Amino acid sequence: MKSLFDYPVLVNETFYKCWHILEYLEHHDNLDELEKEAIRATIMDALVYKGEIDPESEFLSLTNLAITNNSSDYHYTKTPNVCGIPMEIKDKLRHKSLYISAGVPVTLFLAKPPSKFIRYCVYDPNTAFSSIFDDFTFYEAIYTSPTRGVRLNDTRPFVEVEINGELYLVDTITNRIFKSSFFKEHYDLEIVDSIRKKNFNRKQKELYAEQTKEHSALADIIAIYELNKQIQAPDLAEQNYELERSKEIYPEAWEEYRKIQEHMRLVFGKDKGKK
Repeated sequence: MKSLFDYPVLVNETFYKCWHILEYLEHHDNLDELEKEAIRATIMDALVYKGEIDPESEFLSLTNLAITNNSSDYHYTKTPNVCGIPMEIKDKLRHKSLYISAGVPVTLFLAKPPSKFIRYCVYDPNTAFSSIFDDFTFYEAIYTSPTRGVRLNDTRPFVEVEINGELYLVDTITNRIFKSSFFKEHYDLEIVDSIRKKNFNRKQKELYAEQTKEHSALADIIAIYELNKQIQAPDLAEQNYELERSKEIYPEAWEEYRKIQEHMRLVFGKDKGKK
């Protein structure tokens, strides 16, 4: 067996509900079966994507927090019922900075920790997520909450996309994907309204093109994210990680931010000296 903590990709780059995934496991003892399944799939997706394990001969024991050679343990699958956002998709979204994502990389935009105290608008994250897919379907639906087990009577927007030949519903609040057939069977999904991209009319095409147009405002917003880093909350881990990754992909924004900060220091320094 090899401990999951011996894989840097799991310690540093893999997240669940915006926590470092192994830290989430350490702090949540009473996981339900759905969460266990999502976490297993997320861990294996990361290890296989990074080439850290052989999915044909290495398996996952969540009980032992280890990779084993025991074929009775959890097997990697390309199409799990539920999973965090796959790393391959995150790599693509990381290179997208759009009007609908407030001018920041989509992965940074999505890395808002879920909170029972905050109601998020999920239309914008759904649209941002859809931007890397040639086709998709927007849904308005009623369903039974996988987390709370109660029927939600207010409609909720979803985006459905094809991943590895399978249709998935994307939950941009918890940053998980659900196999559509699984979700519809287990959570009584009732579709109230839907529109598929290939059926957009002219106005819808124009609006979507405007919303998903490349746009960068990262330099103006970095300061807010830098302040958030000081909070040291575990569910800000993914946001902090994505902010660091943006330095590699958007160096010009960070250079502009540096100049803005230097200008602010000069201005406020002069003002202070006059008093």
